[in-house]
Amino acid sequence: MKQFISIIACAFFAIALCSCNPTKELEANAMDIQFTELQNYFVNNYIPSSKEQHLYINSQQEFEQYFGQATVMGANGQPTEVNFKKQFVVALIRPETNRATSIHTTAVKQNGNAIILYYHENKGDKGGYTVVPFTAVAIDKPQEAQNFQFYFRKN
Repeated sequence: MKQFISIIACAFFAIALCSCNPTKELEANAMDIQFTELQNYFVNNYIPSSKEQHLYINSQQEFEQYFGQATVMGANGQPTEVNFKKQFVVALIRPETNRATSIHTTAVKQNGNAIILYYHENKGDKGGYTVVPFTAVAIDKPQEAQNFQFYFRKN
């Protein structure tokens, strides 16, 4: 009986492991698309930060609900501009953490109406503060309206 339960448990684990990657088929024929990673923004502190959020933002008003500008000194201190007449924003917001954490988009690919955002996450040491790590990219809108499905893939 124990052996039977172990076999069933292994089978469920294998099925779960295989089904955790819904992007595998989409990635096979996906093509790179141009994107601009947004710099010098922060997640507004009234946004719930206890769970991961995947966002598709199509207007300046909606963007400002989630993000604030973090202007800093220096040549690259201005926030990246987004022209919502020509672009939309895709963002990944991770849960609040007390570790120094940064997320960077490494690639964006498209297969039909599926857009896959690949990102890399660096986790540092614990600190005496909390951060809400995120990555956000601006992507040119297509010529014709499309209903996109978004996938996020850590690499």
